[in-house]
Amino acid sequence: MIQRDYLIIGGGIGGASACEGVRRHDKRGSVTLVGAEVFPPYKRWILSKDFLREKDPHPKKLLEPSEAWYEKYKIETRFGTVVTQFNIDRRLAVLANGETIEFNKACLAMGSRPVRPPVAGTSLGNVIYLRTIRDALALKEMATHEKGIMVVGGGLLACEAAASLRMMKLKVGLMHRDSYLLNRYIDPDTGRWLTDYFAKH
Repeated sequence: MIQRDYLIIGGGIGGASACEGVRRHDKRGSVTLVGAEVFPPYKRWILSKDFLREKDPHPKKLLEPSEAWYEKYKIETRFGTVVTQFNIDRRLAVLANGETIEFNKACLAMGSRPVRPPVAGTSLGNVIYLRTIRDALALKEMATHEKGIMVVGGGLLACEAAASLRMMKLKVGLMHRDSYLLNRYIDPDTGRWLTDYFAKH
């Protein structure tokens, strides 16, 4: 069994920020960061923009903080690892490899997952849910072989991905269940203007 003062679960920016916060207030406490992805925390919001459009994207450009930061501040990292059991009463977490971590304090920063529509065909090989570096690379690869791509969603990520794919000279369709794009963020008049703008381009 491993004992840690702090256990942070989640390999996104939330997990990285939690590590930074711990080190601002506690320079010596033992910290372990566990993340399911093999990559250290990175800036996901760039995946649908520059990273998708670059001819030769480098995942290391997205890292924040850098890999050296974790070593400098003595933060143990377990990337490519998932927590299969978590018991807050006993303060224990079990990893997929069977290792057990006993912790004093824990932070759950797993983030969100894309919504999978309850319709037929969403598990086919040509359907990509854009969340990770691997997803973005798969979409980029698809874009080199396809003439057109349908983007499902009307939020910020979907709009950014659609715009990037259009800039890559693909024919792009945008499917959204509301009457205008970004309906959760902007008023109807602006939303309709934006929807018309996308349709014209």
